[in-house]
Amino acid sequence: MFERSIARVTRIPALGPGFAGDNHKAALVVEPDNLPATDPFFLMADDNITLAGALGDAHPHAGLETVTFMLNGTLEDINGRLDEGDVEWMTAGSGIVHGEDTKASTGMRLFQLWLVLPEAQRNMPPRVQVLRRAEMPVHAEPGVIAKVYSGRLESVAAPTLNEVPVTLADIRLTPGAVFTPQLPAAYNAFLVVIDGDIEAGRSAEKLAANMTAWSAPSADDASLLALRAGQNGARVLLYAGQPQNMQVVAGGPFIAGSREELAGYYAAYRQGKFPHAGTLRPVTHA
Repeated sequence: MFERSIARVTRIPALGPGFAGDNHKAALVVEPDNLPATDPFFLMADDNITLAGALGDAHPHAGLETVTFMLNGTLEDINGRLDEGDVEWMTAGSGIVHGEDTKASTGMRLFQLWLVLPEAQRNMPPRVQVLRRAEMPVHAEPGVIAKVYSGRLESVAAPTLNEVPVTLADIRLTPGAVFTPQLPAAYNAFLVVIDGDIEAGRSAEKLAANMTAWSAPSADDASLLALRAGQNGARVLLYAGQPQNMQVVAGGPFIAGSREELAGYYAAYRQGKFPHAGTLRPVTHA
């Protein structure tokens, strides 16, 4: 079985001004200009709120999925409330408007990931799934607790509906604990260290909080990704997904297969053809 190595390590940049006023600070965890290396992950933002209040305005998406992981605090809009540890998995598909009357708590921190949709599903009807922390399956072994939000990890599989095959897990390790999860070798994978420190991969790459490490896919059937916690333990988010290997055109909040398709999204939005997330009944999973 293929033992994964760490191909690239980056650090989350210092927070800078966000789009939602003086109380919003943000940084890019995954940059949107290197899809061949990050596929199917197009971008990921680290959003932080210093003082409770409104967060942005209603806005559209199309041709992609957003995965919003609540690290701290709460986020509430007309579609409901996300608490710490909850995830909203929104398939924008042919187009959706969300973020209406959004309010965030003081100290809120979230990661919002954009996923490239397969060509056949890019214009599917939009869908919103709310993945409650308390309802997600857990893989446990000595020194390891892994809450699985999407895909399969070791002994458990999440009920999340996926258009892009993706594994997402929140992994907590006690000091010195070792965890070597199995992943499909064809998946592109990255780790984000939230707290503590770990050694990762075949070469035991040393990673600390706010560092990101990428492990490239291979042609093997299966792979192992070794993780060893440092003396203070660690919390790590694992993202792994099937690359889509296609050319895309991005513009604003849309990802399309061509400039003509991109123009079509803008036209449909201006004509009021995108449904609002508040009108969709979210899919919840137990």
